Amino acid sequence: MKKYLRTLAKRPLVTTLIILCIPGLSLKRWLALGGVGLAALTLGIVFALKLSLGPGFHSFVGTLSLRDAPPEVRGGVFIGIGLVVAAAAIIGLWKSTAGVRMRRRHWTLLDSLYLERVLGAGPKVVAIGGGSGLPTLLRGIKHYSSNITAVVTVADDGGSSGRLRNELGILPPGDIRWCLVDLAHPRTVMQQLMDFRFSTNGQLDGHSFGNILIAALASIGGDFYKGVEVAAELLAIRGRGVPSTSTDVTLVANTVSGQRLIGESNVGLAQERLRSISLIPPDAPAHTDASRAIEDADVIILGPGSIFTSIVPNLLVRDIAAAVTSSKALKLFVCNVAEEPGQTTGYSVLDHLNVVRHYAGAGSVDIVVANNNLLQDRQTPGVYLIAPKDSWEDPVIAIWADVIDEHTPTRHDPAKLAGVIAATYQKHRGARRRFPHLWRRLEGLSPLPNGSAPRDP
Repeated sequence: MKKYLRTLAKRPLVTTLIILCIPGLSLKRWLALGGVGLAALTLGIVFALKLSLGPGFHSFVGTLSLRDAPPEVRGGVFIGIGLVVAAAAIIGLWKSTAGVRMRRRHWTLLDSLYLERVLGAGPKVVAIGGGSGLPTLLRGIKHYSSNITAVVTVADDGGSSGRLRNELGILPPGDIRWCLVDLAHPRTVMQQLMDFRFSTNGQLDGHSFGNILIAALASIGGDFYKGVEVAAELLAIRGRGVPSTSTDVTLVANTVSGQRLIGESNVGLAQERLRSISLIPPDAPAHTDASRAIEDADVIILGPGSIFTSIVPNLLVRDIAAAVTSSKALKLFVCNVAEEPGQTTGYSVLDHLNVVRHYAGAGSVDIVVANNNLLQDRQTPGVYLIAPKDSWEDPVIAIWADVIDEHTPTRHDPAKLAGVIAATYQKHRGARRRFPHLWRRLEGLSPLPNGSAPRDP
């Protein structure tokens, strides 16, 4: 029976009817009004032409209409009412959909309405991080709400981003470009273009077209964030991406052996545990839009991603850490599913949580989400999954769930993770703004567009 219903739900007509049943589209009221107008118009024609539909029908309608009026008058009144009501319905329907169609020209009308009317009424989500972990989260959570702000680290100094940063003096666009792509509607040419990477023997080799585009837009607009905003408009994304700071910052770390590592790329290659991590300059102010989004958020999500190169660099911006700690939103930390060789070898979920609290403050996390699927039936060489604890005595609530991508066991599965976060929010903040129920299943979302290796910033 379930298999039959799933097959039925894939039919276009059935899918359309399912979408139309979703509350909040501002569509059904105008369709209903149009139905009333059509009914009145039909009755007017019946009365005017003196058509016989049976004594029972005439007796019922007679009590609601101009029984004693001449047929021409009676029919004319109902035809007039029908035309007026139908015209009002058509105008209302046009006004309700015109703006949506202009903003989402390449989408179907029902998809556009669902995004703007249903997902647009979802909770205000702020996701903080960078690297490959944050886009994985965004790819799943965008199906639950379009009120998403990705607060992204700008400490990257490697790859295409690092080269553009050095040559043009702009903030590194790689991490934020990656987030924009994963907030976009899937299968668009623009999305593929933003991810396109040149392979030549010249200076363009290794550069991402999306990084170059953002750099060009930043030069035209005179501001890095303006370039990001224009790129977001081109992609028609669900939400927005905001740098954690507009200041050119450098990540610095000290290892347990006393080695000093300068630059995010060097910190990320560390093969031993880190003793401390900081930013230069240490007093970089938060981007105004990032602080405002955190203050207004219904739920704040830290991670997933490399703890020391993706999450902590945002928290080293003091205004960001202070805003997270003082926020009244539900604050979740998504722990990595696997250890990072050297830096977090032997780290437990609690160890990861303590790192976040050390840099963000004691009140920065309400709930930690951690994986409990250790894939014991198929171990992957060189991958050490973080095991759940048998007992948990920390004041922070621990949610243990299967959130791992079974094909790439060092990463989260976007659909699984988004589902757990939505369910957790509903349970702990059910009286507030709620995540809408999905009308499409999210199985099949891979952590990366090609389902394989991570993209280079």
